[in-house]
Amino acid sequence: MTEMCQDPLRYLVERLCCQVYLDGGGNIRLGFSRRHDLKDMMTAQGIAHSNARVLRDRLRRDGAAGQDGASRAAEAGVGWAERLGSGEFCPLV
Repeated sequence: MTEMCQDPLRYLVERLCCQVYLDGGGNIRLGFSRRHDLKDMMTAQGIAHSNARVLRDRLRRDGAAGQDGASRAAEAGVGWAERLGSGEFCPLV
């Protein structure tokens, strides 16, 4: 748990296997696969919510690989409805 406190982005990506990115409005978004259970998703959302400022600053600084998840999906020809329906991601509200 010490690792989570030191680097929340690394914990979310490496330990919880979430995709973390900024949407067009600068909001933090979390991407989950179908293998994630409710406990993992709630843990990830809690971490992202409590570390939102740090995550947002870091993602902006790093450029989030130059694209957000929606841009990558649009390039791949996958529609918004298919991504939402498949449970691929869950927005941080």
